Amino acid sequence: MNRILSLIVMTASLILMGCDESHVQVTHVNDSPHRGSDFVPYLKTFNIIDSYGVDTALDPGVPLTFDPYVDAGIFEIDWQVNSLEDYQVSFRLNDRPSLTGSYGVYTEVCGEGLPCDQEAIRICQYYPDLTMACGLDDYVTDVSPLIYELPEKLYAVLEVCDLDSSYCEYDYYPVWLE
Repeated sequence: MNRILSLIVMTASLILMGCDESHVQVTHVNDSPHRGSDFVPYLKTFNIIDSYGVDTALDPGVPLTFDPYVDAGIFEIDWQVNSLEDYQVSFRLNDRPSLTGSYGVYTEVCGEGLPCDQEAIRICQYYPDLTMACGLDDYVTDVSPLIYELPEKLYAVLEVCDLDSSYCEYDYYPVWLE
């Protein structure tokens, strides 16, 4: 009996050793009750191309870096959402993989006839003074309170929310700020 149990444990260990959690993309859903229609937005994909050209769509396990001195700190975010109605998208930065305490960098309402619909790409910039901006907005976010020492590991978070209810979901990537 002990030999069989040992064999099962060894087999399970070998299987788990083959798992690479850096390729796992997690979507988090708000648990608040849905009060609107059943047409809530569904975040299909969220990707980032960092300052060095690393694309999460092509290289999901490669660490991301935002560097204000490489290509003027420019990076790109893109997303695809399945939504029959307008929705709000927010790009945020945080010191943990959640929305709690995050800093909003960019927010936009998307939908049919708007500058963003089911999918969009936005160019963002990380500045040497530890600020960040996206799109054509003049709004610049100071992210320095999240940074204790450079390089700093933070989380880039994209959230999509239904405009008719409190339903939201988000996804994130760890990113190094230099």
